[in-house]
Amino acid sequence: MRLTRKFIAALVVGVALVALVQSYLDVRRERDVFSKQMRAEATALGRALARGVADVWSRDGEAAAREFLITATSQSERLHARWIWLDEERGHDAPRAAPESLAPMKEGQVVTIRDDNARHALLTYIPVDVPPPRGVVLPADAPEPRHGGLEIAQSLTEIDMYTSDSVRNEIIGSTSAVVIAAALALLLGVMFIGRPISRLAAKARRVGTGDLTGPLTLAQRDELGELASEINLMCDRLADERGAREAATAQLRHADRLTTVGKLASGIAHELGTPLNVVGGRARLIADREVEGGEAVDSARIIAEQAERMTKLIRQLLDFARPPALHKAPINVSTLGARICELVATIARKGNVELVPPPFDESLRTLADDGQLTQVLTNLVVNAIQAMPAVGGKVWMTGRVVTQSPPPYVGGGSRAWMAIDVRDNGAGMDDATRERIFEPFFTTKAVGDGTGLGLSVSWGMVREHGGWIDVASTPGAGATFTVYLPLGAAEGVAA
Repeated sequence: MRLTRKFIAALVVGVALVALVQSYLDVRRERDVFSKQMRAEATALGRALARGVADVWSRDGEAAAREFLITATSQSERLHARWIWLDEERGHDAPRAAPESLAPMKEGQVVTIRDDNARHALLTYIPVDVPPPRGVVLPADAPEPRHGGLEIAQSLTEIDMYTSDSVRNEIIGSTSAVVIAAALALLLGVMFIGRPISRLAAKARRVGTGDLTGPLTLAQRDELGELASEINLMCDRLADERGAREAATAQLRHADRLTTVGKLASGIAHELGTPLNVVGGRARLIADREVEGGEAVDSARIIAEQAERMTKLIRQLLDFARPPALHKAPINVSTLGARICELVATIARKGNVELVPPPFDESLRTLADDGQLTQVLTNLVVNAIQAMPAVGGKVWMTGRVVTQSPPPYVGGGSRAWMAIDVRDNGAGMDDATRERIFEPFFTTKAVGDGTGLGLSVSWGMVREHGGWIDVASTPGAGATFTVYLPLGAAEGVAA
């Protein structure tokens, strides 16, 4: 909904700015029109009064002209007129405006001045030529007549009230426009932007968690609807690719498992030789009746023990070779380590390598797939055995609980992890080799000794559990592979 809010805010601000500018222009235009009307009214009335005053002045004299002016404007409340002399600076007949601003009146021009001081009025000055009385002929050397005129004052209170009313009406209109625009934007934004984007975001979150089911359907035929269709197509393609990838991964893991089984089988075949010889020898003694009574019973017991030993070895090999269904269950790390050491014991003896299983600790538990974790640790132990020099060496397995931050590709903050170490004192690796060991088909072994898939498959299995594999190695000083698994997955598992 954040996009909807931004859209609404932008629209409201835009409408408000447009309304503000339009209101300002409307008020200014109306004020100018009203002012022009006042000036035109004052000018028209002043010119009419000027003609009347001039006529009365010439006929009946100055006193009668002044009386005519007072009588003509006494009934008007909107304006007041009086006689002024331009050469008067003080007194009743002096103009209120500055003398220099009235200079055009001597040329017969009308002057309009806004007075915002005491009277707060619009002053209009109309020049009037003062004629001599009728029948009087002025001599040639008579002094130049004085310049006078009419001062018409119109109060600006009315225009101020008109402006205030216009501003109030514009504010009400602009506010109504903004409110209506905001309501429409909110309604349309939620319908056509907010809800579709929320559904798209929810679908993206499901896809991020691996849920590709449930197509997203948007009724609108716009860019968001096209985006929903493209997301549905993407999910379909991802589902197909996931199925193919899972099948290929299962085949790859099974191939690696069979490769490891082949290595184990060669050792177990040798391991079965001794108990088979014992079984054969004891069976022949019983068949030839060379032992009787208690000795025959002992031979039969020895045959049963050796058969059970061989059955156990073969069952372990079959369990390892069979691709089980993925199933997470509580696993004791120390018990698992001991079982793996027993499984690869024959290979270790052939390489003159001593296996050191982890000390038993009932608290070292995690939640994982037993078959996958067995395959991962078996690969690591077998690789450690094969990395030993001809004189042999040691391989240690340990389990511990650590608190640290995972690498960026795993994500998350610092928390507790189950760390399983497989450490050897073999040849070690240089930096170039260590950077490539998890690449598929990369191997440092001779042709026919390895496929280069073991570590790559192990890496994928651990990543599926939400963990990772770390490697520390120094050439000539061995290597340590550490498998990190989420400890939180095993919380609440009974010991």
